[in-house]
Amino acid sequence: MDKKTLGLLVTEALLIVVLVVVIAMDFNKAPLEEHAASPDAATEAAVEEKAVAHEEAAEEKAEAKHEEAVEEVAEEAAEVKVAAKEEKPAEAKAAAKEEKPAEVKEEAKAEAPAAAAGGGAVADVIAMQASVYDKHTKGIVQFTHKKHAEDYKLTCGDCHHDDSGAPLADLKMGDEVIGCAECHSKVGKPEKDASAEEKREFHKEALHDNCIDCHKDYNKKNNTKDAPTSCGKCHPKTK
Repeated sequence: MDKKTLGLLVTEALLIVVLVVVIAMDFNKAPLEEHAASPDAATEAAVEEKAVAHEEAAEEKAEAKHEEAVEEVAEEAAEVKVAAKEEKPAEAKAAAKEEKPAEVKEEAKAEAPAAAAGGGAVADVIAMQASVYDKHTKGIVQFTHKKHAEDYKLTCGDCHHDDSGAPLADLKMGDEVIGCAECHSKVGKPEKDASAEEKREFHKEALHDNCIDCHKDYNKKNNTKDAPTSCGKCHPKTK
């Protein structure tokens, strides 16, 4: 065999070896690329869940910020109205008070349950209307007393408490009770650095502290959003 023929054979052998190596590399690379391009289901689920949670948090934050701004404007307007009213002469105040119909005065006491005198039936729905306000800036909450007691299994002590804040565990349906505004009688907005106890002296703060915190606990415990926690879901729109 001459040298030229031998050289051709060696060259062909090298080409075959190189071709085999290239094919082997492509074969090993394909599964890796396929695996890298396809994250496992658990990772996809975690990313999707995180995105949903982030979106819900952003929506709740935006809604709370909007409601707080609306509430502040309404409170400022109410304070201005109160200040203007206080500037009237004492005679004008007395005359305006005498002109107020008796039925309006009675309606302002509607926050107290129907069984305030004791021994009577409690209304299924109670209008949370308090006489401490000259005018309510939001729609009156219609508290579904029967639904909370029977469907949601709340006890009397979950809402009604003594002067130290302890639940009235022995209270029974129809027993004498007093309205929230009898003790939580302040209106307006507490100071920013006020303590929790000082804030609860304000009627609005006391009710929100009791109702909204209970609703949040219910939603968290049952993984739901059924219990309302925003203004518009409890206060009906007014004309």
